[in-house]
Amino acid sequence: MKSDANDPIKVLAVDDEEMIRELYDQILSNQFSQSSDPSRTGVSGNEAAAANNGNPAGSLPPPQYDLTLCSQGEDGLEAVRQDEDEFAMAFIDVRMPPGRDGIWTAENIRTVSPATQIVIVTGYSDIDPAEIEKRVPPPDRLLYLQKPFHPFEIRQFASTLAARWQAEKKMQLLNLGLESMVQERTSELRKAYHDIEHQAMHDALTGLLNRRAVFSDLKQELSRTQRKSEPLSLIMADLDHFKSINDTYGHQAGDAVLEETARRMHACVRPYDKVGRIGGEEFMIVLGDCGRAEGLEIAERIRKSIGDQGFEFDGEKIRATVSLGVATTIANQTFEKDLLISAADKALYRAKRDGRNTVRAGGLKLEAIIY
Repeated sequence: MKSDANDPIKVLAVDDEEMIRELYDQILSNQFSQSSDPSRTGVSGNEAAAANNGNPAGSLPPPQYDLTLCSQGEDGLEAVRQDEDEFAMAFIDVRMPPGRDGIWTAENIRTVSPATQIVIVTGYSDIDPAEIEKRVPPPDRLLYLQKPFHPFEIRQFASTLAARWQAEKKMQLLNLGLESMVQERTSELRKAYHDIEHQAMHDALTGLLNRRAVFSDLKQELSRTQRKSEPLSLIMADLDHFKSINDTYGHQAGDAVLEETARRMHACVRPYDKVGRIGGEEFMIVLGDCGRAEGLEIAERIRKSIGDQGFEFDGEKIRATVSLGVATTIANQTFEKDLLISAADKALYRAKRDGRNTVRAGGLKLEAIIY
């Protein structure tokens, strides 16, 4: 059910006596709240002023009520069930032959609309408030009014319960607003934390993993593959004569070549492989569950992607090549990351020594030139 703090206050009155229902209509009508004309209500001007909560002319107007009248408890319950808005309060007579009594009505209304404030209206002295409270909790939303009542009492009850209802609704809206602000702030903090975490783990220029992150990933991947007796290949790559690119075309061109190199490397590896920038123009690629032949194939794919396509910056055609060294672990043997890095580095140096723009493989026990 929906409701708004500024809507008319919805009131349910359930009583089998037509005269009492007419009295509710008179007391809670908008005309009555704005006028003390006794000819309209059968209530004296003094009573009307009192029932208007004692507000003199020109003061803040009383609440506006949206009144629903029912003669039987079953009808009152059905009105609550059918209405999409919550009833702020319900005045319920205790005995309403031939239908259900008021306690049954209140109990079932409470089940359908827990927030509705219920006023038990009775002219009998044999009712047991303690028993009613057990059936229609909580006690702070349950009140009693003795028949015959004065119009002032109904108006006073309604005004007080309406003020409480409006205050609760405003507080709910405030809490929703605060909750929304907290959620928004939490989302901003999470994003800021994610951004900081990303910056701490990634190279600012290329977006690749930075040196610390890719070394950490290598250590974890080594541990994982060795537990599963899987191979792991490591590629060390270095752009050839990169200084000459900076000297000839400028550092902005060099940055553009590095960014595009990173993009091409990512395009050549598998989605779960780790690519990192560990120095100016140096890169490391961790290939989990990757044997020697597949590692060399990926390295050659990277070499062709960079050396065969060329680069372009500010209308200038720039040629760049890369040298790569590959090292692969040996099945059922444990290796420290430093040993694997050293083997891949040696293969890279051999690629440089052998003319650059090439791939070389270094074994942990046996080093062999593949290309």
